[in-house]
Amino acid sequence: MDLPSRSEIILSKMNVFYRVNSTDSDDTVKHALQQLLIYWSDVLGAADSASDDELFALNVSRAFLTKVFTIAITKDCFMNDHSFTHQILRTCFDLLVNHIDIFTNTNVTSVTIFFISNICLIMIIASNLISLVRCTDIDFFEKNEDQLLIAMREHVDHDFTHDNLTDGIISFIWNLSDNTLLVPLLLKANYAQSLIEWIENCETKFREDKQLALIYILLNMVRHDDGIDQFNALDALDVIEYIPIYSTLTLQRTMIYILLTNANKIKFESLESLTMLVQLTVDAAKNEKYRYEGSHVCEPLTVLTKLFYNDEILHIILCNIETKPPLTTQSMIELFASLVMKFYPNLTSNNGPLENFTCVLVLNILSLISYHEEYNRIIYDNEPLMNIIKNAANSEKNFVDTFMPRTMKNIQQAAIETLNNLH
Repeated sequence: MDLPSRSEIILSKMNVFYRVNSTDSDDTVKHALQQLLIYWSDVLGAADSASDDELFALNVSRAFLTKVFTIAITKDCFMNDHSFTHQILRTCFDLLVNHIDIFTNTNVTSVTIFFISNICLIMIIASNLISLVRCTDIDFFEKNEDQLLIAMREHVDHDFTHDNLTDGIISFIWNLSDNTLLVPLLLKANYAQSLIEWIENCETKFREDKQLALIYILLNMVRHDDGIDQFNALDALDVIEYIPIYSTLTLQRTMIYILLTNANKIKFESLESLTMLVQLTVDAAKNEKYRYEGSHVCEPLTVLTKLFYNDEILHIILCNIETKPPLTTQSMIELFASLVMKFYPNLTSNNGPLENFTCVLVLNILSLISYHEEYNRIIYDNEPLMNIIKNAANSEKNFVDTFMPRTMKNIQQAAIETLNNLH
């Protein structure tokens, strides 16, 4: 009697989860996803000895994993259980690290194609969970992620064939860079130099959608002080001319320029870019998830905070920008105040970094506005806002300073400064 092959044994184990669906309990779905990812190491390990039919069956089984992961997302399993999210993300990174050789393997065989499709799936799962990393998770990436990121970068460096693995890596890095806490990991792996070279060659090296992704990665990385330092050392402002001239990238190009330029040296030929920046802030601030067209409200707020150090630009933004719907000076300041009132009461180290950082930003913006007497009354007359500012002035919340730009003050300092300017 023939014994079942390794592939058949693995497939029989995974078939148990074939009928998992959205009506099952959260615990059932979470258990299924955990087990499937545990089996996935065996799936990849069985590939070398699998027959063509077994390899096909193993590849089709990716649908099981995709289905269960999708159900977990729709049931908010990740949002409601941080330890579960942490475990799944850790498992994904371990799988990527344990199969790091795929990023350096240049042989095209049915097995490597199988590996690439599976590694891309694991990167997609990890990418979807990166945004849920909390301020307390700064030590999460502690094993061999630096070597993994280097291997990924070097694969993209050497690829000019637009292969699927490069596309997957770019999407993965885009999501990773969106969490500013993780930008130092990319800088340590020398992504600054590579990103400059990728952008310079973007029209021949990447598909159009990945060309756009490069710009967003650059923008994400220069939101961090360390990123600004490295990219300025590489004369990154010069690379902006290589960015494809798409109307959808006009604002991103401007934001990169602002973040890499001294506030007092920033010049605008027209109000168009400033209007787009303020409009993005308005649209994101009014969205339930504080995002608009993929941008979290903290992204334009980071740029506005930099601009508000320039008194001339501050006055232009508060008095001369036309948005839809129209904002007066008072309603614009009240928009900033509404963000403080939304985010400050919920400050906690269990938040994602974007939520806490948004609060830091708007309090810094209000602090900079408070230096100008003509706007002080708007802040002073807002009693709920003033109560928060007074509370913040007497309360330290150090955890929100994890990646705060050096030009900014922490929440307590910004609140104290605002109170001093108002009295």
